[in-house]
Amino acid sequence: MLPRVRISISCLLVIATAIGSILLPASPGISLFAQDFTSDEPLHTDVKFELLLSRERTNGLAGQQWAEIFRELNVPVRVRQPLFNDKSGIEQQTFGTTRRVTATGLLDHGGDIVFPDRRFSRNEVAKLREWIEELKTYGAQGAPTGQPLWGMTQAEFDVLHAAMQKPVETATRDLDLTAAIVALELPEKYPLKFSEAAKAQIGPVDEIAAVKNDVTGFAKGTAFALLLREYGVAFAPKRLPDESVILHVETADEIDRAWPIGWDPDSLGLSRLQLARDFFLPTAIEIDKMTMTQMLDECRETTKLPVLIDGLALDSLNYDFNRIVVDYPRRRTSWSLALRTLVGKLQLSQELRVDENNKPFVWITRFQNDRTEATSQR
Repeated sequence: MLPRVRISISCLLVIATAIGSILLPASPGISLFAQDFTSDEPLHTDVKFELLLSRERTNGLAGQQWAEIFRELNVPVRVRQPLFNDKSGIEQQTFGTTRRVTATGLLDHGGDIVFPDRRFSRNEVAKLREWIEELKTYGAQGAPTGQPLWGMTQAEFDVLHAAMQKPVETATRDLDLTAAIVALELPEKYPLKFSEAAKAQIGPVDEIAAVKNDVTGFAKGTAFALLLREYGVAFAPKRLPDESVILHVETADEIDRAWPIGWDPDSLGLSRLQLARDFFLPTAIEIDKMTMTQMLDECRETTKLPVLIDGLALDSLNYDFNRIVVDYPRRRTSWSLALRTLVGKLQLSQELRVDENNKPFVWITRFQNDRTEATSQR
């Protein structure tokens, strides 16, 4: 019997378009191309600066020199005495398609201008010009690269995280990639876009393997990361210059910090023992000539925990868990320790992780690459 999937042609069009050059199952021969998320009415940004003179030791000459520098940069600036409640910072107001950014800095007694997260001397005009262009492009939040929470504010991230908390209701195993992504019912507020490198990594449409994992019951964020992992790609939120956010799928080489396949419970202040008591408490364990698949089935049954396997890692090591036979002498120990020993012999690791709803699961993969398996705090 085929899995129950609620898929409309319009949803298939959106996902297939995002992936690019994917042939729709319902419409053979129709080829679609990548979407352009450029706004029809892009934001225009006006940037101006306020430089506050030092209350203790005013440097009037430096103020005049900075005023001349900003004139050459064609950016409005006002050098003035600070008011009682003045402080450095970046403020922004948006009126329709116009964004107004005001950068207030302190002019110190040495002649540098100081902002909360940066400072400029008078011989760093090129560096200042680069920052001004960043403010004009991205507004007060600046370029998202390298920032926590993928460059979003805490409030913006909380909205995205809440949308990614909703559990997946439809089975994904054996679906084609387009149908599987549709089955996740990702939030419409965040359009999906695949990089050219990611599309190349996934491969030609007639060679894309069906989805192996069933992510039913997992929160959408972790489920999507798990699904993409099968194809050697990952996703991350990407804040665009117009302040909208898309879900951008990239390769491991491209991505700065991927949305993780589950989150580290310790970073969230969660107790591992409370999350997975039967996984950590000692019990009698004996593995007598079982395949890895059989052993993991027993682990799942005993601990009542989902155990997910990184198929990409197994393929890279040429492992078949249906053929690898393992033994573990009878002893009183925890499944956490026993599993760590057994997978460790195969150059693999096991980790307890939680999805966006704090649902625990065990993830078996190769020893982690911190660049691509980020476990950023929520």
